[in-house]
Amino acid sequence: MQVWMTLATWDPQLPFSSVQMLVAGGALLFVAGLLLGLRRKNRVTLERSLFTDELMIYLSRIADAVERQADRPSAQQIVEMIERRIAEQQRSAEAPVKQKARAMPFSMFGREYPEKG
Repeated sequence: MQVWMTLATWDPQLPFSSVQMLVAGGALLFVAGLLLGLRRKNRVTLERSLFTDELMIYLSRIADAVERQADRPSAQQIVEMIERRIAEQQRSAEAPVKQKARAMPFSMFGREYPEKG
């Protein structure tokens, strides 16, 4: 907390020379490189064995089962879909039957035949 209070009162008008900024940047790069180097030494690798292979097979089966279960609609969703279809069928039965909007025939290439007459 004390550090935060001293930073809050820090005067941003303090002049920094380019050399000081260059040294600070170099120090930050050195610390970052040091941390990256230390991280590589602490890496743990797991060797392949019969147990790890069997564990991966079981985990993949569990993941597949969970994905299949997640793709299935719930009972509530099924009921809602059925209700929507019934309502649509009732609306379509009540609506008047429309005549064919297009009386001009098409050729097999999609071109219209002109009417003669």
